Amino acid sequence: MEQWGMNTMSKKASVLALAAAFTIGIGACGGGGGSSSSSSSGTVAGVAIDGPVTSGSIIVYNADGTTCSSAASSSDSSAKFSLNLGSCTLPVSLELSGGTDVVHSNLSSTFPQPNMRSLIGSSTQTVANISPFSTLIFYSIVKGNGNNLTAAGVTTSNAASSITTQASTILKAFGFGADLNTDGTSNSSFDPITSILGTSNLATFTSASEALSETIRRVAKAAGSVSTANVGQLFMALGQDLSDGTLDGSMGSSTISSPITGFSMDSVRAYAMSNALFVLNEMFSSTGLTVTDQSGSQKSALAAIKTATTTVNSSATTSFDSVKPNTNLTSQWTSAKNTALTLLGKSSLSDLGISSDLTTSASISSRGALAVNSTLAAALADASQVATYSANVKNANNSFVSSSTFNVALSSITLTDYPSNTASTLTPSTPSVSSGVLTVTLPSTTTVSASNLGLLNSTSASTASATPPVLNFTLRNIPQGSGTAGVTMTLLDGSNSTRDSGERYISATFNLPWTSDGSTLTLTDASSASVSYYAAPDSSASSASLSQSAVGSLAVTSSGTSNSGNSGTQTALKMKIAELFNTASTKGNSALANAMTSGTPAGSYYYSVSFSGISLAATDSSSNTSAFSSVQGTFTVK
Repeated sequence: MEQWGMNTMSKKASVLALAAAFTIGIGACGGGGGSSSSSSSGTVAGVAIDGPVTSGSIIVYNADGTTCSSAASSSDSSAKFSLNLGSCTLPVSLELSGGTDVVHSNLSSTFPQPNMRSLIGSSTQTVANISPFSTLIFYSIVKGNGNNLTAAGVTTSNAASSITTQASTILKAFGFGADLNTDGTSNSSFDPITSILGTSNLATFTSASEALSETIRRVAKAAGSVSTANVGQLFMALGQDLSDGTLDGSMGSSTISSPITGFSMDSVRAYAMSNALFVLNEMFSSTGLTVTDQSGSQKSALAAIKTATTTVNSSATTSFDSVKPNTNLTSQWTSAKNTALTLLGKSSLSDLGISSDLTTSASISSRGALAVNSTLAAALADASQVATYSANVKNANNSFVSSSTFNVALSSITLTDYPSNTASTLTPSTPSVSSGVLTVTLPSTTTVSASNLGLLNSTSASTASATPPVLNFTLRNIPQGSGTAGVTMTLLDGSNSTRDSGERYISATFNLPWTSDGSTLTLTDASSASVSYYAAPDSSASSASLSQSAVGSLAVTSSGTSNSGNSGTQTALKMKIAELFNTASTKGNSALANAMTSGTPAGSYYYSVSFSGISLAATDSSSNTSAFSSVQGTFTVK
């Protein structure tokens, strides 16, 4: 592989620039944020909620998946529990089984009750709630490795970040207002696992938990049986699917198989999102949610949810009248609506009997009683009707991906270089998406200016007469929401992903908070980045950290407008590398700079950028849309 000459920050900057450019263009919705504090005793408390689950047994698994028997516990009559983790090896996972779901008990009916899961990342985490949300988060993090967090790459150093990122993903896709309060406000940093459930959010969280489970029960019914096994397997499959940030039928580059014979994973996705629309419509009406029992019958659950909430906290507010959607929930509504309309072959909400969209200004009381075409709602949970809509499943999923993700037009992606401070547009080979990976590569005959990069790499880069390259692309869609994107960027010598002896390698990881109102995307600078790197002669990796000033000097400009409901309206975005091409030494990390510096920037480079906590997709010239969670490619500098 050909050697290259960029110093550390040039190398890191190339990765960060490309990564951040795509993050800006496609970073999206969510709403999670960790809330943890130091704990010297190793004691962790939580609440078990689907409806509140009393007398449930809790097993704790060590990081390697073995049982930490001394920490076993159970939820009490208020669905609360406490765990002593003194002899456990962190991070640990939790499994709740059995017990009594108070909502379901109040309805005097038998419901499927699969085991629920949760996580404790480190000794600083003092809260670990167990719920349908934590169950999806667990499966999205462990990625098919059973209880073995070590095999899944989860450690005490990255567990908290993983929980935060995946909570954001889950709340965006299937939040059902879990981050709302009964007074009409919402919690921007809410995390289903680590946040405390108090008087103002316990009822809304209980309702949202029931709504998530009810959505899965309706999918199970459409698949043939509302059984505990089917519901549990669907939770696992959907969690694994969301591990890469997008509900696209894959876990990174691995395709997920449906857990239910005769009901494809494509059907699981389409029916989950479509049923979510009708569940949301019920929740945000004064009539309230109906739930499906094991026989397939439905019962009104609003009164039971209110009563069950007081089981946990007698002081909790149980009125939902003032509850209002936030941008996370309206984003979920829009995605679910587009999917349901396409699956059912309808063109508008009125065709579904639904009177109005959910908006951030309309409370539950103002929407009034439930309005819906009950026949169409029932059809989405009817196994005998699945064949009727089978031809629409693919388009329904495409509709969901298009409307719920930050969507890039593949034909718009270019790189603008500035040799001698003169703009020069560089066109990559035709970008493509395969197995969740977007490939953007410059052909060998199209090169980046070595002299320009040399000036940017100099120790006097702040005053050098040079302009950083800019990665340009066009967004077809900007959904509403907020969250934290996990970004890992890797850059190394040569033209492939394998580091050979004598080659340099750098990988930077950081979290990037963002918000979007549907037309404007706002990023908050990453506070720091952790780095793993090899100098050319190294046989083992070294680690370093980069400050906010080293990773946060990025700027975005745009023209035009974008509307999440109109993919034809486009926004042009530019990502500038700016100060990220300064050397590491000017940012206070001379050791890293010295380890990576070379005499010339000329050479070949391979880069990859992986994302979590955001939903990304790309659309080609034939209007084919594919989700992706990483970007990779090569470029040459001369």
